[in-house]
Amino acid sequence: MKIALDVMGFENKINEAILAARKFSKDYPGAKIVLVGHEGNIRPCLQASDNFEIVHCPESINMDDTPITALRKKDTSMLTAIKLVKTKKVDAVVSAGSTSCFVPLVQMNLGSINNVDKFGFMPYIPTTNKVGFNMIDVGANINVSGADLYNFALMANEYVRIVRKIHNPKIGVLNIGTEHHKGFAYHKEAFDLLKKNKYLNFVGFVEPKGLLDGAVDICVCDGFSGNICLKALEGALKSVGHILKQGYKKPWNWLGAAFSLPIITTLTRTFDYRNNAGAIVLGANGIAIKTHGSADAKQFYAALRMAYDCVENNLLHNIKHIKYE
Repeated sequence: MKIALDVMGFENKINEAILAARKFSKDYPGAKIVLVGHEGNIRPCLQASDNFEIVHCPESINMDDTPITALRKKDTSMLTAIKLVKTKKVDAVVSAGSTSCFVPLVQMNLGSINNVDKFGFMPYIPTTNKVGFNMIDVGANINVSGADLYNFALMANEYVRIVRKIHNPKIGVLNIGTEHHKGFAYHKEAFDLLKKNKYLNFVGFVEPKGLLDGAVDICVCDGFSGNICLKALEGALKSVGHILKQGYKKPWNWLGAAFSLPIITTLTRTFDYRNNAGAIVLGANGIAIKTHGSADAKQFYAALRMAYDCVENNLLHNIKHIKYE
């Protein structure tokens, strides 16, 4: 197995990507990492024991690039890494570069599977029951139909079932209420399509307030709603953490902090998104994983592990055999 790792165009130091690749290679000796980027920047970060293949690219896509400006650059690390998947020189691609450029480049170069019109961008989000859930879509598509949401659910179901090993994942459609009459026309269309499919464990509409408590294993939504919901959840968790940190800094709270330490540690570990900091582009004719633009070694490692699990479990083959709308 080979995984292309785009090591350019993200906000952190390139050494973070190299550190992750080094640890991953030790933990998964059957996987070979191909570092894609400017060789002059990569070489100083390597150790004598490293055995990485390097694909040199003089250009990179920056965070302020748009899909249009990205297309004008012909020799970028992101585009080259994606094309390595297209030409089957590698089995998957991982990047921390611009999401707004990554998804369109994946779509243009890898193409879609079967009758899937729109790709779904799907991350993992931790929950209080420590099972977590996947949310699709979180930004790739603002305008969707009920059939699009149905296809998102089908692809996500295969991922969660095959890669995350949850036998019969609960699927919910994000909405402003759980009643059938709530939402837009595409919500109701998706509801009816999902309800008819006896293969899926569809539980109906789900509200944002139940997501972190494990109401579903898969939350299906349009990219606009999903992105807002995801950022609201992340912001709320950060705010809670900030309040706790500031509160325990006060001298009269030190004793309480000492007794609360096990609970705080559990809370921190449970909601540390870096443990699963990767989002897959479902619908593409290839395995494409995107991690955070500010990714550190831990997040790159998580994204590489996600790519490995997808390839190892033959996810693409299984998704291709689904009957889509």
